[in-house]
Amino acid sequence: MKVLLDEHFSPAIAVLLRERGLDAQAVVEQPDLIEALDRDILDRATKDGRAVVTNNIKDFRLIAAERLTDGRDHAGLILVSASHRRRRNDVGRPADAIEAVMHCHPNGIAGSERWLAPDG
Repeated sequence: MKVLLDEHFSPAIAVLLRERGLDAQAVVEQPDLIEALDRDILDRATKDGRAVVTNNIKDFRLIAAERLTDGRDHAGLILVSASHRRRRNDVGRPADAIEAVMHCHPNGIAGSERWLAPDG
C-alpha cells in the first residue's frame, strides 16, 4: 500500500514512514501539489495508486463518492477525525497509526476508506 499525506500533515511523518520501508509521500513534498485543489490531489493519488491520508473528511468523502458514482475508482482514503489529538512535533504516533493501516492492507484500499484509531 502507498499513501499520500494531505497538506495538513507534517512531511516528517512521510519521512518516518519511508525510513520504516513504507511508500509514503506528502503533498508538501511535491511542488505541483502545493495549494492544489482537493479534487486534483485525489486524482493524482489515484493515478499513483496512493490512498490519501486526510482530516478534510467532508471534502474528500464527497469527491470520492462523486468518482464512484461516475464509475471511476480512487485509491482509498485514510481518514483522521478533526478531533483527533495531534501535536505539531508529534510524528511518531500518527506514523504508527498510518503504518498499521498500511500493514493491514498491503494491497491497498481502492474505492474504500479506513479511519485511524482514535489514539493514533
